[in-house]
Parts: sequence; structure tokens; C-alpha cells
Amino acid sequence: SYKTGMLAGEYANVVDKKTNTVKKVKILNVIANSADPNYVQRNIINKGATIKTEIGDAIVTSRPGQVGAVNAVLLN
Repeated sequence: SYKTGMLAGEYANVVDKKTNTVKKVKILNVIANSADPNYVQRNIINKGATIKTEIGDAIVTSRPGQVGAVNAVLLN
């Protein structure tokens, strides 16, 4: 087995809990990151970061550097 890391992510798989659907949407910006405030300025995405997407704000639930994909849950 091998691990696929991610260096740059343009899209996120976002779950909308109201409609129970998953959509692939474009990531616009990083809004907040509890790991380090400098990550917001540098647009670094890790688990727990709040990102702004085309359909709204979402919290990242995956580990993009380890998994190779950005999975998130929509905040509403």
C-alpha cells in the first residue's frame, strides 16, 4: 500500500446534511484554521480548517496532506 499526499487542492467534496448529497465544488479561500493563524494567510488547508466554497462555508473533515483529497461538511 502507498499514501497519496496533496500539495495543492482546487476542489472539495462537500456534504450537504440538509439534502444528504455530496457535491464537488471549487474552494475559494481559507477562512479560519485553529491549528495556526498563519495558515489562513497562506491558504493552507488541514483537518478542522474552515473553507469558503461556491456553495457556502464548510469544515474540512479529511487530512488532505495524508489522504490526497479535501472532504468537508457544509455549515448551515
